[in-house]
Amino acid sequence: MSKESKPDKDIERSRKVRQKRIGDQLRRIYDDVTSEPVPDEFLNLLEQADKSSKK
Repeated sequence: MSKESKPDKDIERSRKVRQKRIGDQLRRIYDDVTSEPVPDEFLNLLEQADKSSKK
């Protein structure tokens, strides 16, 4: 007889399905954010920071 009972296997399978769903959703959100253009205001701030660090 198997050490893992059927309910334990069902719980483990359910946990893996939830983890995969969460991972898929996080990847989708991350991909959406990384595909957005960088705002001009942020680029200006980066330029200013570069200029001040070179002084």
